[in-house]
Amino acid sequence: MTIHEAKKICSNFYELTNPTEGEAFVFTEAMKFLIDKTKDPSYMLDLGGYYYELRHFDLALKYYELAAEYDFLPAFTCLGYIWYYGRTGEKNYEKAFYYYDKGAKLGDIVSAYKKVADMYKNGYFVDRDYEKYNDEKY
Repeated sequence: MTIHEAKKICSNFYELTNPTEGEAFVFTEAMKFLIDKTKDPSYMLDLGGYYYELRHFDLALKYYELAAEYDFLPAFTCLGYIWYYGRTGEKNYEKAFYYYDKGAKLGDIVSAYKKVADMYKNGYFVDRDYEKYNDEKY
C-alpha cells in the first residue's frame, strides 16, 4: 500500500453510508498505515474518533493519546471527554481537568468555555470557584 492508496481508501470510506465489516477493516488498516508512515496526528485523531463512534473507547483512548503526544490540540478535548464521562469505565476528573486545562491554555474554546469552566462551576476535581467559572480565559 502507498500513502496515496491509503488516502483514497479513507476518502472512499467516508462516503459510505453503511460500510461492511470488510470495508471497515480495510479503512482501519489504511488509517494505521497512514499513522505509521506519516506520524500525522490528524490521522490518529480521526481513527480515535471512528472508534469513539463505535463505542470502542479503549481504542479511541489509544489514538487520542497518540495524537496528544504530538501536542495536537483537538486531542486534549477528546481525552478530556473520555475521562470526564468515564468512557473507559472510570470517571477521572483529575485527568479530565488536566486535558481540558491543557487544551484551554493552547486556545481550544470547547475546553475553555464548556469544560474547564464547568468543572469550576461544579467542583469536579477542583474547588467550586464561580470567579474562575466566569473568568474570560475559561
